[in-house]
Amino acid sequence: MKKIDKKMIYFLVGCLLLVMLVVGATYAYFTAKASDDNTVKGDAATVSFGLSVDKVTTIDMAYGLVPMKNNQAPKAASNKCYDDNNNAGCQLYKITIDADSDTVMFLDGYVFMTPKDERLETRIANVYTDDKENFYTKFTPEDFTKGDFDESNYIKTGVRVTDKETSPKRNEDYNCLVVSNEKIGGDVGRTREFYIMVWVYDNGEAQDYLQGMQLAYQGEVTFITAEGNEISATFD
Repeated sequence: MKKIDKKMIYFLVGCLLLVMLVVGATYAYFTAKASDDNTVKGDAATVSFGLSVDKVTTIDMAYGLVPMKNNQAPKAASNKCYDDNNNAGCQLYKITIDADSDTVMFLDGYVFMTPKDERLETRIANVYTDDKENFYTKFTPEDFTKGDFDESNYIKTGVRVTDKETSPKRNEDYNCLVVSNEKIGGDVGRTREFYIMVWVYDNGEAQDYLQGMQLAYQGEVTFITAEGNEISATFD
């Protein structure tokens, strides 16, 4: 009888271990899958908010992205990234932040870019729209002819300076800061939308290797509150 009891106990323990392994593997799988899109960092239990990134442009990418100069960005935005030959000169993305309460928060938003080819340089600029149809920038081609125009206030590179394992820092990661001290909650509402434009910089050299490159970069959008709560989402 004792031998049977021992066998039964071993059997039950084995079943429990198997169940734990299956549950653990399932949890890890869903956690990994979830982190591909949205990774919450910091003390999300204190203040929580959601983040999504949606591509606005639907340009045929059969020929890849056509490089462009920074002063071409205003026209590209108004043309929804079509160039004069109806090729893709950039991509537009809508970034949506959702707060789960009316609690007022102030957010910094960063865009980090990882080109798929080390020869590529990317550029990022905020774009705006009044009616979800007509996009524009807050700088014009003429601004680039002015001696006191500082394009770094409007156009960023997405090149990160701080260690990727640490949170963004406003001074060090200025080249990635596209939203600064923006309010969410309270009188502005729980949802805020921002638009960015991403393009490959025309460095004046032959960039034929871009021909047909439908995925020229991968980006990461990160928003962080003054309290240190942080959320990220990837896009391409």
